[in-house]
Amino acid sequence: SFKLSYYNEYKSYLRMEGVEGLYKKFGVLADAKDKAGEYEEEYLSILDTIRNGSDPEKRLCASFIPRFFKSFPKHQEAAFNAQIDLCQESEAVIRREAIKGLPDLCKADNSLVPRLADILAQLLHIEGHLDQTIVKHCLIQLMKQDLEGAVSGIINQIITGKEIIRETCFKFLSDRFNEPERFLPKNDDNVREAILRNLKEVLESVTFDEFRQVIHLVNKLDKERVHVFISDAIDLDVPFDPSNLEVIERVTSCVPLYIKHLPPGTTASAILKYCSSVTSLYSQIISPEHQIMCLEALAECLTIGVSEEDAALCIDGIYSLLVSLLPKGPIPKQEDEISDPPGFSISALECLLYCLHKTAKVVPEFLKEENRLENIEEQLKFVLRCCTCYAKRLKGSSIGEDGPEKVKLKTRAFKSCNNTKELCRGFVSSPISYKSDISFSWRVDYSNVTKRPTPSVRLPSPKRRRSGPTTQQVYAPPTGRYSGVTNGRREERRRY
Repeated sequence: SFKLSYYNEYKSYLRMEGVEGLYKKFGVLADAKDKAGEYEEEYLSILDTIRNGSDPEKRLCASFIPRFFKSFPKHQEAAFNAQIDLCQESEAVIRREAIKGLPDLCKADNSLVPRLADILAQLLHIEGHLDQTIVKHCLIQLMKQDLEGAVSGIINQIITGKEIIRETCFKFLSDRFNEPERFLPKNDDNVREAILRNLKEVLESVTFDEFRQVIHLVNKLDKERVHVFISDAIDLDVPFDPSNLEVIERVTSCVPLYIKHLPPGTTASAILKYCSSVTSLYSQIISPEHQIMCLEALAECLTIGVSEEDAALCIDGIYSLLVSLLPKGPIPKQEDEISDPPGFSISALECLLYCLHKTAKVVPEFLKEENRLENIEEQLKFVLRCCTCYAKRLKGSSIGEDGPEKVKLKTRAFKSCNNTKELCRGFVSSPISYKSDISFSWRVDYSNVTKRPTPSVRLPSPKRRRSGPTTQQVYAPPTGRYSGVTNGRREERRRY
């Protein structure tokens, strides 16, 4: 026991000697001020202490190294690596002190900002709320010092980092650029353009959720450029490939975002021409589900209006595909003969009828030529009857035992039937009516659709007994200034 206590005392003595020695070296460097670079031995001794030093010594080194970093250009790389090693310490106090000192390293060399931002971006998912707060604060300091360099370092982790790091980096940038005027320098578009170029590189390897976050960031920086980013992501210069699942999913996901962020007063001419090729390649699309998705994208392109030139370009393909999808053969005369569900795709007809409605409104002479409307009028009337009948059956069907997904499916089918009915009614009326106004069945939010509530029997509530006197109070006429009677006599009315 004597040897153990002696050893502990000796160890404590060495620890105190090491801390005091560090303070002495710090005093020498601090007193030298601008000539601190002449005391190279003291600074190297501080760097060496990190290897075998105690926790109190390492904590002091974490604050001393950034303090004199700029005074020793020859040893900046060694000092930089030493500070990064302290950031990985298991002891929280040392780690936090080292992270706090990272922005001070950039005061000597601004080129270190992207490198440090890359390292700090990796620490954004660190455990502990206090540690995360310190990391975010350091990143904000770097952004204030060199916004372009800091963002490029963070985006580098979005491109090359793991999924959890990508998520934290996206969230950090979204929070920071929620108010971009706090970080972007005024009257300096070079920084803005540099950040947009970095974001454009991210689009080459992102999921759809990450793509939406990138678009959100671009929208904060430059609203007029959002639709350009989306069109570049779709790659309109490459012809539509109906057999490529990735291309189909990218197009069907990006088109609604493109329409949403299109500047007012502009038409989606380029993307409409691209999506109109769906009508000629419809049979080659890989699955019926993706066929409907492509038609929905085409319908989305026409929601903001279409020029006469664009309408004339794509209406022929829309009409031809509609004719091929309309029901063929003898038309049933009675509702009992109508199949349940109908033997044609109501969702596809909803999209195509809407597209024909929008384009024929701009070029009405198309349907009059070659009796195009008369050739399909009977089929449209039959579709109208089918949708009416099928909607009634859906509305009357019991969904009390259906699961949530089936309930949503039935609700969407009911909405699609009503839309198709409305559009058919406009085409078969005389003259043709282009006043149909529908909301797409695929746009409706079905997340809150639940089962129908089961009816419950309400019991009559017990009658409440009146409390207090049961005698009726006698009416008392009003008195005072506005009663019309003052001092026992009626005064004449006055106008105010």
